[in-house]
Amino acid sequence: MEMHARLPDGYEAQAAALYWDAFKGKLTTLMGPDDRARRFFTDTINSDAVIAATEHGTLLGMVAFKHNGQGFSSGGVADLWHAYGTGAIWRLIPLAMLEREAPRAVLQMDGICVAPEARGKGVGQALFAALFEMAKTRGYRAVQLDVIDSNTRAKALYLRLGFQDMGAHSVWPLRRLLGFQSATRMMRTL
Repeated sequence: MEMHARLPDGYEAQAAALYWDAFKGKLTTLMGPDDRARRFFTDTINSDAVIAATEHGTLLGMVAFKHNGQGFSSGGVADLWHAYGTGAIWRLIPLAMLEREAPRAVLQMDGICVAPEARGKGVGQALFAALFEMAKTRGYRAVQLDVIDSNTRAKALYLRLGFQDMGAHSVWPLRRLLGFQSATRMMRTL
């Protein structure tokens, strides 16, 4: 397994598909259908905000984080318009409401995903180790993430990795669009 400090060129379509498959449960209404969402993410990946694990030309997994104010996708209004046409208009406000910012000196994660065939092989742990090391090197004091209320397995993993529960926040205005009620903010000191 090779670790990369950024998403290597040529892996954009694999990264978009992996990200979409991991998060489409909460983003389908806003970003679907599948082919359009994958194309949008392929076109707007912020490669500098991704640590990737690859092997023999296959993306095993990745962790995304906020870099220069943008997460996994660097897409803006023009990109949404290009991908969704007039449908971009109603997507703008809900997508803006999903944006998260971390306090100063705290790195905001923007998702982690491991390919199904690579699960249970230490890819996720290697990605977290690389993320924590990168964050320390860049002077961050902590890493922050949000996990949805229905993803109890992920929350349990984050607790084992040393993240602390900082409290849940409701997504009430978006709950019908997203399919969940709340998200828990978690933080790990480095």
